[in-house]
Amino acid sequence: MRIGIVSVFVDYHRRGRKNPHSLQPQIGPLLAGLLPRDVEIEIVNETAQDLDWRRDYDLLFISSLHPDMDRARQISHYWRRRGAKTVIGGSFASSYPELCEPWFDAVVVGDPEGTVPRVYADFCANALQKRYVSPPYSPDLVATPRFDLFPGMEHQALCFEATRGCPFSCEFCVLTGLGTRHHTRPVQAVVRDILAGQRLLADRVPAYKRRIVGFCDNNIGGDLTYLRALCAALEPLRVKWYGAATFNVISNPDLVRTMSRSGCLGLFVGLESFNPATLTDMHKHQNVTHKVRAALESCRRNGILIVAGLMVSPSLDSPEHIRRIPEHLEACGLRVPSFIAFESPIPGTPYFQRLGRETDPPAFMPNVFLRDLAGYTLAVRPRKASPEAFVAAYREATREVFSARRRITKLARDVPAFLARGRWLPALVDIGDMAAFQPGTYDAPDRTYIAGTDIPPPESVPLTPADFASEAECRALLDPWRVTDERGALLPEWRNSRLVFPPKRTTRAAGRQAEPVVL
Repeated sequence: MRIGIVSVFVDYHRRGRKNPHSLQPQIGPLLAGLLPRDVEIEIVNETAQDLDWRRDYDLLFISSLHPDMDRARQISHYWRRRGAKTVIGGSFASSYPELCEPWFDAVVVGDPEGTVPRVYADFCANALQKRYVSPPYSPDLVATPRFDLFPGMEHQALCFEATRGCPFSCEFCVLTGLGTRHHTRPVQAVVRDILAGQRLLADRVPAYKRRIVGFCDNNIGGDLTYLRALCAALEPLRVKWYGAATFNVISNPDLVRTMSRSGCLGLFVGLESFNPATLTDMHKHQNVTHKVRAALESCRRNGILIVAGLMVSPSLDSPEHIRRIPEHLEACGLRVPSFIAFESPIPGTPYFQRLGRETDPPAFMPNVFLRDLAGYTLAVRPRKASPEAFVAAYREATREVFSARRRITKLARDVPAFLARGRWLPALVDIGDMAAFQPGTYDAPDRTYIAGTDIPPPESVPLTPADFASEAECRALLDPWRVTDERGALLPEWRNSRLVFPPKRTTRAAGRQAEPVVL
């Protein structure tokens, strides 16, 4: 039996480029750890590698984010026509299982630990069900990921979760749409997986890579008490680690020092905006704009590289505010962010549902496709400018922010600070990030950056007329999913998202009782 696990990727900048430098999806090793070890398993992360269309699979697990679902449906159809059974999981499948069911043999709702073993058993018994709903999260069911199956040496192979979810309720976040929750695993289980991963990778990756641990958690600092305990457990392992955290983590100087001692070399933090009104509208209450510079300086002093992203809000930001982003970046000391995106209404989130209720006039742009909701296409009508003027300001700001001159200036100011403290690894990562930026990413002349008129993504699936039973089936598979009509009104099928997890649910796995998150 051959099982495939595919993490779908579509280049949101619509250039058709892979993105091996991103924090790669970890669903492949995680799912493989839940399957029997004597089964042949192939993991494909499309962020960095191509699918081999010549491969045969008996069972194919597919994970996809919302804007990648057109490609996910086509991948499923391709291998279903060649005899495979396909299973879809991920946030979109959990929010909209009814929309997924016609295109896959099974749909997984919720966490994989309580569902994937059942899917495999039913498949072997030729009794695959259309839908599997996960029971409540249990840290005891989380298996050690199959790090040894990780594809390609360009990835950081020892990367997995210590926690799941996030206690905050940012309105635009897909986690809020699924239901706010935050779970932690026992720190001894995390240590177990690090040591097991180092053994599994002993003959596969260089020794230095086995000492670098990536935490792909949505928010490694969702419970500050737990994060301190995790740091204490990591310190004697003498590993270097990175992850993602919310702003309240890096604005705590004592916690920054604790993370530094434990080997933290870098964190991604969503700064989102320098406009306090925009942060309030996003329900991003943990971010405090006047504390950004001090927090970044604290991290730099302690040898922690901060990589941060920004968003512009069509509802509250004006073209003048967007043009001032370079000035704000310089003032706070970040200088160059990892990205600047449009605040995008992901289907199922409170932000999406709120905008969908605005009908006179509609808040959405006309003829929005699901693929337009990836953050790099304007899908919401700007309130303080025309769409064209809003996009023009965005192009101008990103052209300045990501210019070669500005990236070189950032390195000249930041790298010596890391090297002076003996932190060569954050310095190398910083250099690599700045060097990897490709000109034209935010200023492509063939793009409008406006939903309904932007160019389509270039990624494709090699389907032929023989793969379709009718012209109607062909159109249903190849036409992109539409979210709004020609006026911008939300189409009815997108109003029925599901809340998967109870709100404000938090479990600390060190004990068996649920405890409040410490913020």
